[in-house]
Amino acid sequence: GVAVDGVKAWKGIRYAAPPIGDLRFRAPQPPERWTEVADATVFGPACPQPVFPNMPLDLGAPQGEDCLRLNVWASADTQPGDAKPVMVWLHGGAYVLGSNSQTLYDGRRLVSHGDVVVVTVNYRLGALGFLDLSALNSAGRSFDSNVGLRDVLAALEWVRDNITAFGGDPRRVTLFGESAGAGIVTTLLASPAAAGLFAAAIAQSSPATSVYDRDRAARVAEAFLGKLGITASESRRLIDMPMAAILAASQQVFDEVPVRNPGTLAFVPIVDGDVLADYPV
Repeated sequence: GVAVDGVKAWKGIRYAAPPIGDLRFRAPQPPERWTEVADATVFGPACPQPVFPNMPLDLGAPQGEDCLRLNVWASADTQPGDAKPVMVWLHGGAYVLGSNSQTLYDGRRLVSHGDVVVVTVNYRLGALGFLDLSALNSAGRSFDSNVGLRDVLAALEWVRDNITAFGGDPRRVTLFGESAGAGIVTTLLASPAAAGLFAAAIAQSSPATSVYDRDRAARVAEAFLGKLGITASESRRLIDMPMAAILAASQQVFDEVPVRNPGTLAFVPIVDGDVLADYPV
């Protein structure tokens, strides 16, 4: 990491294996252990997302699928074992935009004004994170539901297991977010899988009711596959599908869904009976 103006920052820490190839559309897996010193001086990639010309967004880092990274900030005098409160931030962006490397989310502001350790998290977006393809599971290919939620759970598990070394207290974790990030917060409040991973929550402008059932999710998945010109029996092609094609199909579906059903989003958490057994509200 680096220390500047009284703040230490560790950037681009990998909390899960790169979700590429066979791991695309799958639950996050533990990263490979490393023995050499890891470079924690630069942000990791922003998760792949479409570019909206009428809403330019400086992500603070190039896009890339190897995006399951987090950043940690602490005051320069923080030592391992200090057991400071931890604040874990989830960015917004309608579940299709944003990154933990945006300037607005620089954790030094919070650690400079509060005696806390700050963590900012990337999670998969759009179709890559919130498209439910589990109805297409077969002997040759499996897909997981709520992949973006599972990313956040994996990041929280990393915090539980590692934040003590950065001066944080894993028993005093506050999960907070804005817009879609807040939606993840309120959704995880209803998830048994999140039990014990955070002790407090702050939801800023949460779309708490934007959680749908599997039937609606299946219709969105069908529309997405249609945009790519592939059938359900050809779902294995998604592993090697060019990212540009996935993002184009994702954006088309994102644009069309609220036209047919005003006030709704295309890619959102779903009640899957696994990560989420029931609606949060």
